[in-house]
Amino acid sequence: MKQFINKILLVAKILIGFNLIALKYIFHLRRFVSACADAYSAASNAVSYELDRIPRISLDAILGDRQASINIRLVKYEDGMLPHNDLIVLLAILVAESPDEVLEIGTFMGHTTRQMAENLKKSIIHTVDLPENFSLQNSIGQLPKDDVHIIERRVVGREFKGQECNSRIIQHFADTARWDFNSAGHPTFFFIDGSHNYEYCKNDSEKCFNLCNEKGIFLWHDCDERHPGVVKFVLEWRKKGRDVRRIFNTNMAYWKSF
Repeated sequence: MKQFINKILLVAKILIGFNLIALKYIFHLRRFVSACADAYSAASNAVSYELDRIPRISLDAILGDRQASINIRLVKYEDGMLPHNDLIVLLAILVAESPDEVLEIGTFMGHTTRQMAENLKKSIIHTVDLPENFSLQNSIGQLPKDDVHIIERRVVGREFKGQECNSRIIQHFADTARWDFNSAGHPTFFFIDGSHNYEYCKNDSEKCFNLCNEKGIFLWHDCDERHPGVVKFVLEWRKKGRDVRRIFNTNMAYWKSF
């Protein structure tokens, strides 16, 4: 099994590292594979370097003297949901801030949506995901999507449908590139975990920023080496003087604008 996984990783490196330099070795298999792998490593190192430019912050520093008592449902992990360590940090900040309205970009199965609603007993959780009948074939000309395998197998809101907290969750279906964010009320807390390429991260973040009149709490998931688009966007905001930081021991970035 391990040998099979290593072969898959090698193929992935070849495909990702394929470039014009490697192309000149196309008829020399070993040199071609090596050139592709070198290109992949160089790209990975570049992303790691950019990621290291984003300062870190601890959960303790974010909470300060505030105490956050959270309730958490630990369930078996499935691809696409928030890892438990990230969930704990998200809920702690959420409860400490206690916003009246929240906007989540990227519902997926609704694991995180439900956990947020169950920890904020008097708040409204707005959550948006692509329409249930969304098809990549019909999205030509729109902003590029990622995580296609997750889009194709999602059951939007499965985890909170029929639950008591469902009455405080407002489900929106839209492509956020064309969505009127004013439909989400007046949130001041934003969890951005939709499409992770640069174009969508920028689109979603800037529209959230405008929605709250530039006064909000922002958390981004997947600010890591595997999502260079998120890293690029965060660095772009930091250049504007917005002190976005990565949270220690998570894949999340955080910023409070006021």
